[in-house]
Amino acid sequence: MDQTYRRPDTSADRFDRDAEMSWTMPGPLYRDPGVFDEERRAIFYRSWLYLAPASEVAEPGAYVTGELVGQHVCAVRGRDGELRAFFNVCQHRGHILLQGKGRIGNLVTCPYHAWAYDEQGALRAAPRCEGVKGFDKADFTLPAVRVEEFCGFVFVNFDPKARSMAETYPGLKETVHRLHPADTPLLPACEIVFDIAGNWKNVADNFLECYHCAPAHKAFVDLVDMQTYTVETHDNWSLQVGDCRTCNTAYNFPEGCERVFSAIFIWPASALLLFPGAPGIFTFTFLPTAPEMTHQVLSYYAPALPLGETEQAILTYFSDVLGPEDVALVENVQKGLHSLGYHQGRFIIDKSRDHTNEHAVHHFHSLVMASLGLG
Repeated sequence: MDQTYRRPDTSADRFDRDAEMSWTMPGPLYRDPGVFDEERRAIFYRSWLYLAPASEVAEPGAYVTGELVGQHVCAVRGRDGELRAFFNVCQHRGHILLQGKGRIGNLVTCPYHAWAYDEQGALRAAPRCEGVKGFDKADFTLPAVRVEEFCGFVFVNFDPKARSMAETYPGLKETVHRLHPADTPLLPACEIVFDIAGNWKNVADNFLECYHCAPAHKAFVDLVDMQTYTVETHDNWSLQVGDCRTCNTAYNFPEGCERVFSAIFIWPASALLLFPGAPGIFTFTFLPTAPEMTHQVLSYYAPALPLGETEQAILTYFSDVLGPEDVALVENVQKGLHSLGYHQGRFIIDKSRDHTNEHAVHHFHSLVMASLGLG
């Protein structure tokens, strides 16, 4: 007798736009290489992706680079004050042009064959090109990438027809400014990186709900008063907010500080975080590097350096406690998503939409499924 286990006949159509009736995305969407390839095309190459704080490209000639889901980009502040972004590859043989961040001189020169470009991406010099029949420098301008400064940060979009960030995320800018009305430039202060053996959607699912907070994050639920914790969904973004206790087992912060924790998710794979006691703001990104690998980065941007005692305590709490707790959860889920005994789960969502509800995860799944033509 064949003893091979066969899962129930379930499929993606058990996902429902009605959150209270819906099942989750099927497990194969979290591990299939073909799905990952389609997500790059349908989601990441058509969406706004976080690149850097605007303070890093505030001065003429300043540039910053990044690798976003396999695409190398750079943003440069022109001497005319305009911020421009380009694919960061030489148009001769594809060598990467700029590394890290810094200042460009009069030209950006490729270290491979010395092709040189100006700050607007135009090719200005290519050694020995004068003797090449039909060679036209205008054919080798660096391809532009859409770029915007939004809430003090730089985002890029590989889709030239994409809607602006204001159109894509209505109400987001106003919410960020209400929660963090900073009027001074923020300086890069610290970066905490986890390379997670889990699909990027798995990381997002975990980030977007606090149903797991009580059993899995004891210090976090001591920091945040869960009776005040709310979760809202909006067009292409969502918001989690809760009041906090100054004395708790996560980290203590002085009386008189802002007491609110906020997590603002920005589709598809970034967020802004505010921890009580920190005058700056955190960025949180979780970009896929493979079907089952995610590069997660928490960066803190402060109004002044060196950091204060509370800021240091928050970073230690994330690097030593909260971050590892979530990484362990995500990596264990990723293993389970390979089980013959699992295909889809059921969202815990009722009419209350309180902090234990998974409606922000359903909102995220809706965006994924729609992008892939499945929802």
